Amino acid sequence: MNIKAKEMYESKMMHVVLFGLILAFVSAAANTTFQNFNVAATGIISQDFPTTLLASYVLSVLALAICECLGGIIMVIFNLFKGIPLAEYGRVFGVRSSRTILISAIMGSPVATASAVMSIALCGSTYTNCIIGLTPAVTAIFGTIFLREKTGARVWLGIVIVTMGVLLATISPPEGVVNFYTGIALACVCPIAYTAENIISAHAVDVTDPMIACPMYRMIGSAIIEFIIVVCVCAVTGHIGWLALAFHIIFSSKMCLIYILCCGSFMALQYNGTYTSYTYCGATKAAAILWTGTFWTIPIGFTMSAMGILQYNVTTLGIFGAIAVVIGIGLVVAKPSELFSLRNNQ
Repeated sequence: MNIKAKEMYESKMMHVVLFGLILAFVSAAANTTFQNFNVAATGIISQDFPTTLLASYVLSVLALAICECLGGIIMVIFNLFKGIPLAEYGRVFGVRSSRTILISAIMGSPVATASAVMSIALCGSTYTNCIIGLTPAVTAIFGTIFLREKTGARVWLGIVIVTMGVLLATISPPEGVVNFYTGIALACVCPIAYTAENIISAHAVDVTDPMIACPMYRMIGSAIIEFIIVVCVCAVTGHIGWLALAFHIIFSSKMCLIYILCCGSFMALQYNGTYTSYTYCGATKAAAILWTGTFWTIPIGFTMSAMGILQYNVTTLGIFGAIAVVIGIGLVVAKPSELFSLRNNQ
């Protein structure tokens, strides 16, 4: 009887882990999808704006603020249906250390994600996400140098493969892409900023429920910070009129509103899916799968291009480079034996 009960328990746990793995893949795809919808929405807004990096940054951060606020609201509603009351957010806010997520959010959206959105518009999602794929490598190197963490041969091999994949992908631009290397330069900001965000927020995530802290701080709180940044940048540079023009375009364009709604929805799916997959299949497996988003940029890019949402081009070297980046990331964040063992839920 005990043996049968144990077998039933193990079978149930296997199904839970499999669900977590599927959820992690969905989250990886959702991450790429919300990036592309954000770029599409920003593209519509920018048609009546000057083609400068300042205007591109302001519109990227503004679109992010709207989408993250919407995504945060969607997550709060989702949590309400799960039985998490609004009063729980007040309890989390009372944990002082949890507020460091707001500090980390400054490195996340206004710096890293805004740079990613601007980069995708210039060089394409595959190339941008290849550079973003350096984040685990940068984190490992940072930990080795500054935190005296031990880094084994497997991790260094992964770092070498990721770097080679990035070089292979970016060695030559796709046909018709004009500002390719400007986009690559902007993408290089992302791994450093995302590493800083991860380090700053690590303790806060440990002491709070991420499903509550994420919508409150990382999305709605981040959206407020982003809007303040946009207002300050526009005021200092003498372009405060850009805000009224941007909101006029947003609310007068049905497609722009649809893209923003899709972006917010996929953003909520990505955040929810990420943290839930950590719980169901373990942080090691989930992290490795979530970083496969570099590869998912390819089928998603071609699909959205065929639908007329966003133009997409990639070279054969870009595809092989993206695959190499995913393999390298897998080696950096996990042992191969851990990835292919469903019983080792770590």
